[in-house]
Order: sequence, then C-alpha cells, then structure tokens
Amino acid sequence: MAGGDGRSVVPARLPDDFLGRLVVDCPACGGYAAILPRDPSDVQASAARRMVCRDCGATRDKPQTPNGAPIDPFMGLAPRFRAATRHGDLVAWNEAHLDYLETYLSGRIRVEQRSADPAAPRNQTIVSRLPAWAKSAKNRDEILRAVERVPRERG
Repeated sequence: MAGGDGRSVVPARLPDDFLGRLVVDCPACGGYAAILPRDPSDVQASAARRMVCRDCGATRDKPQTPNGAPIDPFMGLAPRFRAATRHGDLVAWNEAHLDYLETYLSGRIRVEQRSADPAAPRNQTIVSRLPAWAKSAKNRDEILRAVERVPRERG
C-alpha cells in the first residue's frame, strides 16, 4: 500500500514473473484451481503445465481455448482474480500479482523502479502494460474498491 506521503513504489516486474503458479476458476466446478508447471524446477512460460482443482480434484493437462474473456496462456481458463469495473476487468494471475497491482494502484504518486540495465525491457513491464483507465488518478478509488472486493483466498 501507499506510504504516508501517498507514494507507492514498486519494482519493475515482467508478466512472466507471475507465471510460476496461476489461479483460475475450475472448469468442472467453478472452484479454486491452480495451474502449475509439471516440473516444479521449470517455470518457463513454455513449460508443460497441469491444472488441479482443490475443491473437486479435477485435473487437466491439455489447453482449452474459450472465446471472449481473458484466459490463461497455458490451459485457456478464466483467471480467478478479476476486479470488474465500468471501464473493464483488471486481471491478476495469482495472489502475488493481485497484491503487486494493488500496491501500485493505491499510491497517489506511482513510481515503478526500473532497472539501471540499458538492455532491460522498457515497455514490457506489468505497469507499462496496464490500460490507461487503470492508471488514471480519477479512477483510482473505483478501481481500488473493485480490487478490494476480489476474494483473497490463499491456495
């Protein structure tokens, strides 16, 4: 959350930083399911994955691609952490991703600490890819209320 001066400072993070464990809605029961690398030591985006539902025990190894809403890049399932606003949905792939977004969005002054490395990606960070409506100060309170309504069940 923001500090006493209203400033929130977050390190620059790439979308791949949150792909180790994705939390989605189970396609069988709608419950809490996680998509994990089949080999825990391989968290590359291209790693083989398995979805496991903690509520009904369903598993899935093959991707299914539904049409329309945001889907995870591995199994084609809807993300569990969605903050619906009148502007659109803000999506997080897991609890850490949701916490990161909330920390950044809660600041009156928002700062993304970028790497000093000149070869580091500049327009591929999570903050740089947020839609303009999500970063707009006039929408801050509405978006934070939507984020606060997202259930924070831990898997």
